[in-house]
Amino acid sequence: MSQVTKEQSDVEERMVGGYKPTSIPSALKVVSGQINQLEVVIMSEQNASNNTDVPVITENSNIERGQFLLTFPVRMVLDVQKSQAWYRDVFDCDDISGYGHAARKGMGLILKKAVSEKDIRPNAVSKKRSAYPTEWDSPDYSWDSLIYVDWSNLEFIVEKVREKGGTIAVEPFEYSHGTRIFKKAHILDLDGYNMVLSARKEKSDEQKATPEKQEFTFKKAIQVRLVSDLKKSLEWYRNILGCDEVNEEGYARRGEMEVILQEAVSPDEVHPNAVPADNEQWDTFVHVAWEDVWRITEEVREKGGNIGVEPFVITADRWDFSNAHILDPDGYNIILGGMRDKH
Repeated sequence: MSQVTKEQSDVEERMVGGYKPTSIPSALKVVSGQINQLEVVIMSEQNASNNTDVPVITENSNIERGQFLLTFPVRMVLDVQKSQAWYRDVFDCDDISGYGHAARKGMGLILKKAVSEKDIRPNAVSKKRSAYPTEWDSPDYSWDSLIYVDWSNLEFIVEKVREKGGTIAVEPFEYSHGTRIFKKAHILDLDGYNMVLSARKEKSDEQKATPEKQEFTFKKAIQVRLVSDLKKSLEWYRNILGCDEVNEEGYARRGEMEVILQEAVSPDEVHPNAVPADNEQWDTFVHVAWEDVWRITEEVREKGGNIGVEPFVITADRWDFSNAHILDPDGYNIILGGMRDKH
């Protein structure tokens, strides 16, 4: 019998229910405008009287095996409803339904209620890097989410957020990094998380005229994690989690799951989410095909990865849900979540 690690025991103690929303959140459509390679059935008003326009995920044999699909970073907040309202009113999130979701095209989060205010721990400023691939030595400010926007829209979005009562922690600024010029601004959400707007262009680009119509649009958002050893974490995401793309700047991607890894100044500043009020400790939730919950778990195990919670099934009225937990080297809890329509 394999030995149960302390990390596995801790996760199992705080994991009691699994991902079981009362309805399938429309956030599954909103973040990217569609669910890539998942079949989405929109229930008609005639067939779903009280559930109009609820997307239902069904099995689809065309899904590539082992693919990471729509992914949500998970944030601890003091009050889920107030935080959802902030994202709706300040960030124009048009889906705050479901299991704590706050989503709009280009960005999505799952918000969980913290047991205590001390459990809300935005990232600290990361460690400076003398061996960075270019002359840049990493950010001067902390990041929790990096949100890509068009160059001409960044100041427009900042002003709209300001008008809506949002807090601008760092006003727009520019800097050079390799062959590119970057522009960033930092917005603090209700719980103090740094939502970093980022735009870039090549130094060789001619100055483009500002378009007549500017838009409050996000291209995509990437979660940011502080880690104790960047090199070790990059190797884990490449070799154990099987990421399709990993680079020395700290970026890792497998399918729709993207993360920016930054080395912490001290290991004491690495904070996986605490156990929330619902007792389900998550850091990242990754939607996968039903059978892939088991397939990916075995793939990670065979490569020496740490399985925090073995695959299990929760049954609801219409859907079955399958979850498994994978722990990265710093204890961040990556949840694989599958679901299928029982009808």
